[in-house]
Amino acid sequence: MEYGGASLDPEIRAGLARSWKALLTIGIIAIVIGCIAILVPAVASVGTAIFIGWILLIAGAFLVAAAFSAPSVGSLLLRLLWAAITVIVGIWLIVEPHNGTLTLTFVLGIYFLFMGITRITVAFINRGQPNAGWVGLSGVLGLLIGILVLAKFPSSADWAIGLLVGIDLIFAGWTLTSIALAGKDIARGRA
Repeated sequence: MEYGGASLDPEIRAGLARSWKALLTIGIIAIVIGCIAILVPAVASVGTAIFIGWILLIAGAFLVAAAFSAPSVGSLLLRLLWAAITVIVGIWLIVEPHNGTLTLTFVLGIYFLFMGITRITVAFINRGQPNAGWVGLSGVLGLLIGILVLAKFPSSADWAIGLLVGIDLIFAGWTLTSIALAGKDIARGRA
């Protein structure tokens, strides 16, 4: 069977028909949280730093456990060092989220700067090819975001991460909502 011109596997169709309400709920929640993050980006930035801190702390614990499967003492020590750095950075982000937000914002600005330059270069090399213009536009926008974040640093730490997380949550919510509506159509036998 097809949906919107695309052929869907029967298992995927059944899954969408079963879970469209949950997907719709999660999508709407993501959009609401994204809007809140855009309206109060400083809080979202600090929340993101704390969230990343917890992720690193948990990952560090797994890295410590995995280190003991190392084939040699040298490898064990390197793995334990990597785990310790991961745990320390995680704790630092949890305990000092504002300072962590500064660091994350600086890294984010550099990322967008280099991502923009890279995409512009790829678009220039592939000019005349399909979608090269879109890649170039994406690069220009990334470059502008990187310049804006770095030019306004450190004050950009108050809004940059929260704003970008908010935008990402809105896009993710919109995508989930669209998928949920397709699942609703499938469940009601309209597709």
